[in-house]
Amino acid sequence: MSETFETQNPAPLTRWEIVLDQFLGFLAATVLMLLMIVTFIDVTGRYLFLAPLPGAFEMTEIMMAMLIFAGLPLVSRANQHVTVNLIIGLLSPKIRHFQRLITQIIMALVFGVMAWRMWIKAAEMLVQGDETAYLLIPIAPVAFFMTILLGVSSLIVAIQFARIIRGKERQ
Repeated sequence: MSETFETQNPAPLTRWEIVLDQFLGFLAATVLMLLMIVTFIDVTGRYLFLAPLPGAFEMTEIMMAMLIFAGLPLVSRANQHVTVNLIIGLLSPKIRHFQRLITQIIMALVFGVMAWRMWIKAAEMLVQGDETAYLLIPIAPVAFFMTILLGVSSLIVAIQFARIIRGKERQ
């Protein structure tokens, strides 16, 4: 049985990866807990007291965006993006290695371009003073948060690309 390039010599997590995982994991867990609390209060208020939580929809939207973008670097660091492996088993290890390189560089570029464009949009939101309709929560800080995490994801994927080149990719 031959080993693939993806599973050879996985290196231990570095200190920055551990800190990043812990910080973003805590952030995502906190946002998820707040999301559950808001949903519980909203549903309980709606069905027991006929009074839903004012602004619950806006808070849910903001927290969902934060949750998704806080999870993106975690998923990128752990190489856990959704994939479809219809023909991967038919390819040679060298072709799979090349496919992995191409995939990582495309992902790094896409995340980088998304971060760049999102930064421009966040800056526009800041200048225009965009707010949510009901609670008047400024939207720009959330957009900047998303931008930073897209940039972090792009950097992580670029580092993984370099590791694949050196043959030290993690599983």
